[in-house]
Amino acid sequence: MASQPPPPPPPTPKKKKKSPSPAPTTICALGDDLLREVFLCLPSLPSLVRASLTCRPFLGAVRSSPAFRRRFSDLHSPPLLGIFLSIHDPALPAFAPTRRLSDVDHAAAIRGADVFLTLLPEDDKDADREWAMEDCRDGYVVLVNWGIKQMAVYDPLTRALDLFSAPPDKICSGMHVEFHMLGSEECHGEFRVASVCHDEWGAQAAVFSSDSREWQVFPFSEDGHCNHDGTMVNGFLYWTFTSGANILVLNTATL
Repeated sequence: MASQPPPPPPPTPKKKKKSPSPAPTTICALGDDLLREVFLCLPSLPSLVRASLTCRPFLGAVRSSPAFRRRFSDLHSPPLLGIFLSIHDPALPAFAPTRRLSDVDHAAAIRGADVFLTLLPEDDKDADREWAMEDCRDGYVVLVNWGIKQMAVYDPLTRALDLFSAPPDKICSGMHVEFHMLGSEECHGEFRVASVCHDEWGAQAAVFSSDSREWQVFPFSEDGHCNHDGTMVNGFLYWTFTSGANILVLNTATL
């Protein structure tokens, strides 16, 4: 009996070509919306400042969204980096930082801030043309130089400097003048500066807007006499009197 030939070997399976591995996704490839969601997980405002200053896309994502900055502020109360003290030179006070050694982001924000205000223009030829600090609020410093009749709003963290003219002489000459910073919650970088001028007959308010780049002068009030600076609380300016009988109040929204 004839033997049967062995069955043919099974066909060799074809090797499948490996598909190329997808390119890794980096944080720079994320859109602004996803970036902002990541930034919301940061622990503090100084950490957000450090992250946003890493590159232009990060800074643009933070700057372009007032809604994000409001959400971040609601979730993270802003820390106090330090205070300016009028110890040596009352015109430009010394900066005293707060100490939080365990918070590296807080320390980095202090190291990176221009607390010496080095970007202010100066004129070495005239010692009278000096800058004086008038207000410090919400991360901004308000300064005035009466020698050159110029004012400045400066952010020591971002080093954004805005220069503009001082109020008109007709409301400042021979009067006690004070300035107060009115920041914008809607858009970082937009602001108003309120100026209140006092004399024995009364007071007059004027407001500079970074949007219009002009001073808006309000009518003179005969009931506004006071010889010292007021205190800003929740959008209102308050002045107390030595008699203690009255308090003068100015609504900075309506003037």
